[in-house]
Amino acid sequence: MWHDRLPAARRRRLVERLHRVLPAPAPAARGAVTPLRLRRGNPPRPEQVAEVLRHRPGFSWLDGGAAGHLLFAEPLAVLTARNGRSRVTGPGGLCRLTAGGFALLEAAFAAWGGPAHAALVGFLGYELGAEIEALDPSPSTRLDDLHLPDLHLALYPTALRWDGRDWTLESSSAWHGHDPVRAAEAVLTAARSLPFPEPPPAGRLAVGPVTSRPDRSGFEAAVRRATERIGTGEIFQVNLCRRIESALPASLLPGLYRRLRAASPADHGAFLDLGRGRALLSVSPELFLCVHGREVETRPIKGTRPRGAGARADQALARELLESVKDRAELTMIVDVARNDLGRVCVPGSVTVPRHAELITLPTLHHTVSTVRGRLAESAPERSVGLLRAAFPPASITGAPKIRSMTVAAREEPVRRGPAMGAFGWISLDGDLELAVAIRTAVASRGRIAYHAGCGIVADSDPEMEHAESSVKARAFLTALGATESG
Repeated sequence: MWHDRLPAARRRRLVERLHRVLPAPAPAARGAVTPLRLRRGNPPRPEQVAEVLRHRPGFSWLDGGAAGHLLFAEPLAVLTARNGRSRVTGPGGLCRLTAGGFALLEAAFAAWGGPAHAALVGFLGYELGAEIEALDPSPSTRLDDLHLPDLHLALYPTALRWDGRDWTLESSSAWHGHDPVRAAEAVLTAARSLPFPEPPPAGRLAVGPVTSRPDRSGFEAAVRRATERIGTGEIFQVNLCRRIESALPASLLPGLYRRLRAASPADHGAFLDLGRGRALLSVSPELFLCVHGREVETRPIKGTRPRGAGARADQALARELLESVKDRAELTMIVDVARNDLGRVCVPGSVTVPRHAELITLPTLHHTVSTVRGRLAESAPERSVGLLRAAFPPASITGAPKIRSMTVAAREEPVRRGPAMGAFGWISLDGDLELAVAIRTAVASRGRIAYHAGCGIVADSDPEMEHAESSVKARAFLTALGATESG
C-alpha cells in the first residue's frame, strides 16, 4: 500500500549494503552555490554546454522551466529497479538487492539523505505504481520489448545551472573529490568555443514505418469499452494511451532532441542518457510535484485543442476549450484525485486549489491547468519518499477513481508504458524535489524510439475525436521524426 514503509531491520540491512557502494556523506557536509563568470566574452548557452557534457557518462539535461536549465554528468552512483529487483553502482562496485523502486529510494535516503545540492536525477516509470497497489492484470503481463528499468536515478554532487543570464555551480561537499569550481569553469570555457548546435536539416529521421500500438481501430474500440465502463459506474474517467514507434539509431538521438525542442519548447524538457544507446527525451508541459521545504505543489493538465491556422481561429479554439463542459469536468475530477493524493501526507486543511482551469498555450496545442497546493506534515528529508508513495503515478495520467482506472488502462493497453506517463526530474537529498509528468515523452532503447500519446476518457468521449486528440499530442514528436504514422 502507499503508506507501507520498510521494517527497521530490513532498512538497516539495505543501508549497510548501500554504504559499501558509496559511504555515508561527511557529517559536516555543506552545500554551496558558486557564481561562474569567465574572464572575457559572453557565457555559453545551455545547448553548447550540453554538447560538451553529452559525451560523458550519465549526462542529464533538465531543460527549461522557471528554475532554468540544470546540467549534470559523471554521477557518483546509479540506482535502477525493475520487477522488484534493484542494482546500485558506485565507487565501491555493484550491489544487487531484492528491493523494488520505492524501497530502494527509501533506503537511499536512509543511507545518504541530508546534504543540500546533492541530487538524484532520472525517472520513475509508470509501472512503479504496481508496487503501491495491486493491479489486475499485473503490468508484467504486458509486452515489455524495450526492457527499460522501472526506476533510473543517478546521484550527482554537482550541477550547472543556467538562469537565462549567468551560470552557477551547485555543489555538495558530502563526498570529497576534485575541485568542482575549476572543473565547471573548464566545461564552460570548452563550451564557449563550440558553435551553437542547430537542429538537423529537414528530412526523415525515422528508419522504416511509424506504427501505433494499438492501431487506430484498436484504440477506438478501447475508448468505446471505457465509456461503457463509465456508463455502468465502474469508473468516472480513465487515461488511455497508444504507443507510436519507429526504428531509430542511437546516433540520431541528439538531433531528434534538438528538433523536439524546436517544435515544442517546454517548461519541463529533458534529455537523460541512460547508457547503452538508451535515453529519455521529453518536452513535457506538466509539473507533477514541486517541494520546497514543506510546501508542495502539483499542476495537473487536462483538456486539449490544436492551435488554429490564424489568430482568429486560434482564439476560437482556445475559447472553445475554456467553455467546454466536458473538458472542465475532466480536469475537475483529476484535481479531486490530486487533492486526495496530497491530503494523505499534508497537514489537514492545508490542501487548496488557488487556480483552476487556466489556459496554457503551447506551439502545437492549448491545454487547461489547475494548481493544487499543500503543506507536508513531515519535515525530515524522507518526506519526499512518503509524498511519492502517496501521489504516484500522477493523477492526470491515471483517472478517477485512481486505482480502478489504472486497472482498466492495464487491460486495454497492450504494451507497458515504461518511463512514459511516470515522472522525471530531480530529488535533492535534503528532501526538496521537482518532477514533471512524463507526457510528450519519447524513450529510446534497442534501436527503437517510442512515444506514448494519452487521452482522458469520460462519459461522452467520442472514439474518433479521442484518436484525433492523441494525434495532436503526437504532432511535435512526428514533426521531429520527419515522418507520419503509417496507415
